[in-house]
Amino acid sequence: MNPQKWLAAGEWLSVNGRSLFVARHGTGPPVLALHAFPTASYDFCKLVALLQDRYQFILFDYPGFGFSEKPRPHTYSLFEYADAAQAVCAHFGLTHILLLAHDIGDSVALELLRRGQPKVDQLSLLNGSVWSIPFRDWRLSLPQRMSLHPVLGPVISRARLFRKASMRQYFDQIFYRPLSPAEHDDFWSLVAYNDGAANYHRLLGYMPERWKHQAAWLATLEDHPAPLTLIWGMADPVATLEVADRVKQHRPDGDYLHLEAVGHYPHWEAPEAVSAALNLAWSAAGSSTSLT
Repeated sequence: MNPQKWLAAGEWLSVNGRSLFVARHGTGPPVLALHAFPTASYDFCKLVALLQDRYQFILFDYPGFGFSEKPRPHTYSLFEYADAAQAVCAHFGLTHILLLAHDIGDSVALELLRRGQPKVDQLSLLNGSVWSIPFRDWRLSLPQRMSLHPVLGPVISRARLFRKASMRQYFDQIFYRPLSPAEHDDFWSLVAYNDGAANYHRLLGYMPERWKHQAAWLATLEDHPAPLTLIWGMADPVATLEVADRVKQHRPDGDYLHLEAVGHYPHWEAPEAVSAALNLAWSAAGSSTSLT
């Protein structure tokens, strides 16, 4: 499936006056999937193809991402994304869910745990920096520092300096398996839709939010009764094994799958291994999870 077909299979939902792209795929216990920065719900298309005969995937693009509305000026927030997740669940009548998250979606997932609605019956986290450990690679850290700068950040966005070539360089570092030109084009189309590059510095506002709230979110994870599955690409230079180890300190009871020779997007690079692990976890939890 390509982004155009993904778009055609979805719909728009109005949330707080903004148009949100949402999609449902499959049948069975509902899975709410929370995507990465700077891409979109399309990230999960390979998992959907493998698991949609057993689970119903509920997916959406956060405000400012993918096919959702990208207002500017606007202050984007992880809390806004959690609001959107709750609105999507309410729209589809979900009171209990299986929750799957990746990258910044991990932080959104922990905020949903803190709020308590909808009820999360099983939590599955893919590579995400839920605890901030400094990058060792200046090629990754410097562009983000520049984009967060109060003067340089707006200049970068106004000049659309985050371009397809910039994304290709970034993805070449965080994916263990090099992406094909067609894959690069597909991922870039999610950013380029509705001139998303003009918001690049605004979308990075999630980083100071995470720094401020990460300790409270991990404390919530520690106390939450939902079974935890952690699936981690070991070759990820961003959300490194040190981050996974930090989560383990809070939830030593979780199930952990380490994927060798896999980078920051394990569900894209190793969808078969990830889907098998998720099916095992969800099969145990899904008996109490259903649409209302």
